[in-house]
Amino acid sequence: MKRLIFPLIAVLFILFISPLRPVAAEKAQATSSETAQQKDQYQKSMEERLAKIGKELDVLKAKAETMTAKSRKELDRYLADAEKKRKAAVQKLDKMETESVQKWKKFTSEMDAAADEFEKAFERAKSHFKE
Repeated sequence: MKRLIFPLIAVLFILFISPLRPVAAEKAQATSSETAQQKDQYQKSMEERLAKIGKELDVLKAKAETMTAKSRKELDRYLADAEKKRKAAVQKLDKMETESVQKWKKFTSEMDAAADEFEKAFERAKSHFKE
């Protein structure tokens, strides 16, 4: 009787458990593919956001070149701060791009914060330019 139990368990394992493994692997692969797609979409949207704000900052810098030195002095501080925040956001994006698909989500909150800081710094410079 003991001799029959092991082969019976082996047959049951082969019949019922083995077919489930490819299904689990396919689900994991599909999830990984979705996550990779989400990462790509996030990166593209963040690149577009940073590029848009960066272009506006460059336009503001060009307009500042036409100002007198006296009125430009304080504006230059705001522009320098915005440029510093731009570099930090771009560096954060570069770092996120090198991370694996599994780890990229932890960088989204940091990336969002860096982009928000860049945008706020730009808005401060822009508002000062209007004054």
